[in-house]
Amino acid sequence: MCGALLGEISIVFTHVRPVGTVDVVPDPAAAVLAASVLSRLPELDGVAHAIRHQYERWDGSGGPHGLRGPDIPLASRLLAMSSTLVGHPQHGGSPNWTARRRRVDELLGTTLDPGLGAMIADEIESGAVPLIDADLDSVLESLEQFVPPQHDSPVEALVSIGATVRAVSRMPDVLQVIGDQALRALEATTVTISRVGHDRSHSHVLLNVGKLSDSAETFPAQELHDSDDRPGFDLLLQGQGYLRSVDEGLSDDPTTASLHARGRRSEAAWPITIGQDVWGIVEATTEAAARNLDHDDLATLRLVATHISAAVVQAERIAEFEELAFKDPLTGLGNRRVLDIRLLEIFGRPAVDRQDVAVIMCDVDGLKIVNDTLGHSAGDALLVDAANSLATAAESVADSTVCRIGGDEFCVVLDGGGMLSSQPVTDLATELFSRSGEGRSMSCGIAVATGEVRSPGELLRRADVAQYEQKRIRKGLPPDTRHSTDHDRRRTRRDP
Repeated sequence: MCGALLGEISIVFTHVRPVGTVDVVPDPAAAVLAASVLSRLPELDGVAHAIRHQYERWDGSGGPHGLRGPDIPLASRLLAMSSTLVGHPQHGGSPNWTARRRRVDELLGTTLDPGLGAMIADEIESGAVPLIDADLDSVLESLEQFVPPQHDSPVEALVSIGATVRAVSRMPDVLQVIGDQALRALEATTVTISRVGHDRSHSHVLLNVGKLSDSAETFPAQELHDSDDRPGFDLLLQGQGYLRSVDEGLSDDPTTASLHARGRRSEAAWPITIGQDVWGIVEATTEAAARNLDHDDLATLRLVATHISAAVVQAERIAEFEELAFKDPLTGLGNRRVLDIRLLEIFGRPAVDRQDVAVIMCDVDGLKIVNDTLGHSAGDALLVDAANSLATAAESVADSTVCRIGGDEFCVVLDGGGMLSSQPVTDLATELFSRSGEGRSMSCGIAVATGEVRSPGELLRRADVAQYEQKRIRKGLPPDTRHSTDHDRRRTRRDP
């Protein structure tokens, strides 16, 4: 199978890639963009996933997410292997399998999957990989009119950032795209994007791209730069950029010493401002053997900072809209959508893995009377206190979700430990609520997702019926099975 797939990929690489290129140039930003576009088509979601991670490295130093070893999708590993093995043969020719095999061997265990490499080697030695004898000239000629010319202009590279950012949804991917575009536009060695800390004494690195040191990570979990590490930090906090090089500074100058210590020849940085505040910093460096960054590069970096600022504002707005879509505005709890999504996820597991899940259905007793006699503001305060009581009681269960699902109704989902924890959580919630004001009470019903419960709707109905029966018992009334059946039928509107 691998041989046939390599043969098909060989046709594409052989006939489409330009003459004169000598090796595979990793471009995680292009992969992220392509994957983001393809992921919008459900039929190509698997392809998008493979493309997104094709530049991950076996040793974990690749992009866009720094996956390591078997964590990299198999399709992505195969794509990276095929790309390296086929290389860039002359247009219309066949790959030099011997030379490309040597190149693969060099990268096994660092960039490429060693196990996959051994399997591919067996296929090549067995003659399973076909030679390429396909004429696609006529097809390529017809496609040339749709292929835009490649530009090296920094300005054009920056203009493309805006369109790229709009096509990418995840913030880490957005930063990766901007960082890689800036790296090419500036012809820099590294580009770093960081967030200024709340105390404004340090910055937290969000992204490193370019030629990184062995200890550097693309998305570092904990990499901080303080003012002592980066001379010029105070200038950035004042909203000004700076440009430094070892050629211009004195030997005892702190900036020159910092550049020498990091093996850099020049550095440029610009603040990322949102409104009147400095949100973060984007900086670029060149290595000792490279050219100096100049004032044109500093102007380019300023445009990059503007793109980052716009992307952050857009991401924050999206987050606000998502929060509104899933949050009850009065209590701050999750809304009905959160409950539906949570239960659908739980019932997507095998029955044995959800049998210790419990739901608690609660409603506030006497809400209508409070609204009618004291006004809706008093009723709202009653609901907020009920929400706080439920949330506090559910804190003892590690994986709990508390939602207000409408009017005076609340639902608590205990994902694990439900059999033992549901009653204590219910008792604590009702006790806390009763202590929050005179005459306050809640009616609650519990249902556990045992093996015979087949759907989220059935689980909710069982809890709803249990809640109704508790109301009757508290009023001194006997259980009413006929009413429970009618009540159960009425509640089918709750099915997710």
